[in-house]
Amino acid sequence: MPTALILGATGYLGLPLAKSLLRSGNYTVYGLARTPAKAKTLVQNEVVPVIGDVNDPSSFTHLISSVPIDVVIDATSAYESATGLLSAITAASKSRMATLAKEGSSVPKLGFIYISGSWVHGNHTEPVSDTVPPGTSLAKAKPATAVGWRPAHEQSILAARDVLDVAIVRPSQMYGGTSWVWNTYFGPLLAAGKSGSTETIQVPADSTARPSIVHVDDVVSGVHGATDRIHGLLGSWPVFDLVGETVLLNDIMDGAKRSLGVKAALEYAGTQGNPFLEAIGLTTNNQSTRAAIVLGWQAKRQSFVQYIDTYVKAWAASQEEPK
Repeated sequence: MPTALILGATGYLGLPLAKSLLRSGNYTVYGLARTPAKAKTLVQNEVVPVIGDVNDPSSFTHLISSVPIDVVIDATSAYESATGLLSAITAASKSRMATLAKEGSSVPKLGFIYISGSWVHGNHTEPVSDTVPPGTSLAKAKPATAVGWRPAHEQSILAARDVLDVAIVRPSQMYGGTSWVWNTYFGPLLAAGKSGSTETIQVPADSTARPSIVHVDDVVSGVHGATDRIHGLLGSWPVFDLVGETVLLNDIMDGAKRSLGVKAALEYAGTQGNPFLEAIGLTTNNQSTRAAIVLGWQAKRQSFVQYIDTYVKAWAASQEEPK
């Protein structure tokens, strides 16, 4: 039975991914946890906890040989430590291969799946394929400023294929459940709904914004599919965009406003040069056809605006202080 190690295992994507792998009956799952409290969460969900930190790869890379681990899935948001993390995982895989070579044996490459994101494609209205490397002369737009470093990191991952079996999965903007990325837009609406304020609400985006979105459940199924195929079944270009649909931000905000009982008017104020606001307020036209072809993936949770009342209420419930 293959063994997976999930970095970010207690997070928004990491925990449901761990549950999906376990539910399949095909994996033993280890999960990195920064604290004993987070480790307890993993134990409660039948995941083997590893106390450690992505900023200190030595806290977990020893498991690659001692367990041994078959695939590492990076579901963190480790911006600053991404390079060091990749280097440590690559070194651990090389060490394992060298040890087995001295014993006159070979071993499967360590699998490594990196969760990137569709923001690397930037702002564009023409269809974009995940076969086009972002940040290059072939790309239709520049990456969003907040993730301007990511295309180079993706290339470093692809360059490590001599010692790693890799996959890069790029979800678009995730929604569903507690999704924190919507706090910026929904937070002021929730406050206005509770207070009854009718003062105009400033939306930090352009009125023409049309982000690509995908439900977290669909991202889980996509990453699970890549995990199942990590050892040689992903073809020569193991990079996959996961997109559910593209939706006008206007429609999302109007639906959220109704759901939260807000009477105030909305005014779109632009992103004001803020890199994060630029990223969540992109206009995009991303595609997921290769994920369908290679991974057998299909977004099943669609019609965000039609069912927005459900999603907004789920998000709002996650904002309440525990009693």
